[in-house]
Amino acid sequence: MKKMFMVSLVFALVAGARLLWADEDESKEAAPSIADKVSLELEFNASVLSVDSEGVVDSMTDAGFGDDASSLSVGYEDERWGATASFLFSPETWRIFYDDFDVDHFPLSIDELYVWVKPFGEHFKFTGGVFSNTDGVADYTDDIDNFGMGVFTISEEGEAFEEPYDLSDPSLTNGLLTDVAFGPVTVQLLLAPNYGKESASAWASELFDEDIESNRRLFRIGGRAIVDVGIGTLAAMVKTFQWPMSIAAVMEELDSPLGTKANFTTFGVYFDFTGVENLGISLGYTGLLTTVDHSSWDNTLWSGIDLRGTWTGIEGLSISTHNNFSFAKGAENAMWLADDDASFITIYDAVGATKELNERFSINAEVSNTFSKTDFGGAEEIKFDNLCVGAKFIAHVGEHAEFNAGLKVDFTKEGDDKLTVFSIPVGIKISF
Repeated sequence: MKKMFMVSLVFALVAGARLLWADEDESKEAAPSIADKVSLELEFNASVLSVDSEGVVDSMTDAGFGDDASSLSVGYEDERWGATASFLFSPETWRIFYDDFDVDHFPLSIDELYVWVKPFGEHFKFTGGVFSNTDGVADYTDDIDNFGMGVFTISEEGEAFEEPYDLSDPSLTNGLLTDVAFGPVTVQLLLAPNYGKESASAWASELFDEDIESNRRLFRIGGRAIVDVGIGTLAAMVKTFQWPMSIAAVMEELDSPLGTKANFTTFGVYFDFTGVENLGISLGYTGLLTTVDHSSWDNTLWSGIDLRGTWTGIEGLSISTHNNFSFAKGAENAMWLADDDASFITIYDAVGATKELNERFSINAEVSNTFSKTDFGGAEEIKFDNLCVGAKFIAHVGEHAEFNAGLKVDFTKEGDDKLTVFSIPVGIKISF
């Protein structure tokens, strides 16, 4: 029901925006056709076959190159308004054709669903819906299928780490985003009240190991300033996820010292250097601060430092790198790492290169290593180490289609357990 409501809301906004400028558009010269303004992209990534060192054989899984998900995206862009609908699906979706179809596990999930308008020219832009905005934070990972920028944290599922996501990365996500741009300065403001009711309750249930059903909602606000400094851009971002715990009775029953409100505040500063031809460098710091309004609770800071780069100084060759160092220090009454001697670090390093053989064919190779260690104080600790090596052959068919296939090897060590996985990833990308 919520997804249907969101879809209806977005397309209602699109229709309203179109009607707003209908008369003005008719008075102008003939505009480009609808086909010129509509974009369509289908991307499929999967491992057609994988074999691990324990003898397990699998096929059609998500273990393709990196963690790229398969997706279907449709977009429309005019001078004054646009809309995007993007859906994710699993390679295992094809199994519904011969398995019993379970309506509770619909094969598509919403990735992005939003509309933007510029009612007053180029200086103001309004975006509403489900989206992820990272303006001012350079990517530079064309040759790598890797993690995003931000802070690695402890995984809620008890695994070694959680990669940066919307709580701990530089993105402003979901709600109403306002852009104000004048000269070299752009300011963005995000407002998203009552977002994520279900996820907040699920989060509470997992955190306290209790079945909690409540009206708790995440209230998120944020902002970003981007300045063009001539040799690149400088961006500063802050956002907060406020979690009102309005039913104190549940907290008392669980004997929780959290009080009535918890805040997860993320902030960061990012510099994109473009002052040298064929070279791009992005350096950023992201901090995640967990705070609660109870005096007996220790607030903790999680930090992530990112360095990304790309170089295209040789014709037909590009090289990309990404390095992240994330860390945190524990405290006696912290929400996580609840010990003065507790600590967390994750080190991620990756490099990739793409070489064009001719106009139609190219090859790509990448290698990455992720090391994570969580020390809970005393003898308990979690260690994780992963080395991934992959190479693929890429074929361009015309202007709209791309195919790739290759080989990937994953070496993983978690504690005393070791596992090696050989896989044959393939990918298809069709865009118009």
